Amino acid sequence: MFERFSAQARGVVVDAVAGSGPVTPMELLTALLTSDRGIATEVLTESGVSLDVIRRAGAGAKGGDSKGADSKGADSKGADSNNLDDDAEILKSIGIDLDAVRESLEQSFGEGVLDETPVPDGVDTSRKGRFGFPRSRFEKDSKKVLELSLREALAHKDNRIGAEHILLGILRVADGPTRQALETQVTMSVIRERLEAKMNRAA
Repeated sequence: MFERFSAQARGVVVDAVAGSGPVTPMELLTALLTSDRGIATEVLTESGVSLDVIRRAGAGAKGGDSKGADSKGADSKGADSNNLDDDAEILKSIGIDLDAVRESLEQSFGEGVLDETPVPDGVDTSRKGRFGFPRSRFEKDSKKVLELSLREALAHKDNRIGAEHILLGILRVADGPTRQALETQVTMSVIRERLEAKMNRAA
């Protein structure tokens, strides 16, 4: 299990894949706002990014269909990240090179960081099958966001991968409707500055 992924970060990934459409950076951005993801949600809210803004940006890109894949997270409660029994399966199905990730994380966080742990009592193991989706469900840019979130955690010398690292990944790849949603009030560079300032204060 990805023990070094925070519950908030796991929740972002789970909520992003909860629907039936393709997972884009917009889906990941939406998932950062469907629940409180700590400073990532705080910075987005302070910067004028909201579910309504994301919905409008998605609707513009899809010819007015605000219920499409780019905005479904705004209406979906998603899955409960606290009930996941095998987070490793999620990232494996995304197509991330787990061997490379394991080597990188073990160098920084210690041997065995990605090892699976026993399923706790009360966990609904039938949920595992829900995440056996094909790799094609994740678009290239959304895969890149999650890869970059791992790199951001390492670059910031953080001992876990959090929702804030996912937001940093989104900021590095966002374009089109996702960029439009992010830059409603301020630029993406300002959002990054605000986020990193809060991350530094929390360190």
